[in-house]
Amino acid sequence: MTWLLLLLVFAQGGQRADLDEELRREVRAGNYKLAEKLLENPAVNPNSQDPEGFTALMHAARTDEIHMVPLLLKVKAALDLVNREGETALIVAVKDGNVEAARQLLMAGADVSPKDARGRTALAWAEEENRTYLSQIIRIASRPSVSRITVAEKPVEADSEALVPPRVTKEIPPLYTKSAFDRGIEGRVVLKVIIRMDGSIGPMRVDQHLDDGLDEAAVEAVRKWQFEPARVKGEPINVLTNIEVDFIIQKQKKS
Repeated sequence: MTWLLLLLVFAQGGQRADLDEELRREVRAGNYKLAEKLLENPAVNPNSQDPEGFTALMHAARTDEIHMVPLLLKVKAALDLVNREGETALIVAVKDGNVEAARQLLMAGADVSPKDARGRTALAWAEEENRTYLSQIIRIASRPSVSRITVAEKPVEADSEALVPPRVTKEIPPLYTKSAFDRGIEGRVVLKVIIRMDGSIGPMRVDQHLDDGLDEAAVEAVRKWQFEPARVKGEPINVLTNIEVDFIIQKQKKS
């Protein structure tokens, strides 16, 4: 009986490995529907690595199927695993010049600091390959956002009491779209946002328009923010805020 159990365990382990490799193969080929179907199987591990250390997300960073990276992020694929060359999915995307994959990974919070086996970060690769748009969004993701948050209307609950405004506890920097960057568009998007008493984001609308793509980028980023709610007398309240998001093209310093 013991040997039968061992054989069953080994067989199941082999099946899982085959499914993981099948997932990586379909992702490499850009077959979204097949990859999506495989990920419905709880036996599939999206973070398994092939002999070269590549995960499905690293392969997705190379494919032209723009929905593949979001698909894997939806199932909690690890952002910052490294392959045998020390490359993260972000570094893979930057080396391949896959701007949409790199943008999606940065918006998901990919770490920009890891260095590969050659000692290069994602930013170093972007600059070495003269990929100015990628350099720009990596720089934006590398620095704290300067978005300004103000209370749009004093809540009734505040009355004459001091209002402690909401505070950002987790922030994803809004990133330039490739189109807006290429056109040199700069300016400010203002969002009207309700921040609920549990710190979550409520209804949101664009109050000051800049560019359709940048408006959407601002909304996409702010939707992922987390807040410490506004308070009156120590009690959390709902509050309507203005969130100002500035898009400024960073000039690269010449050495």
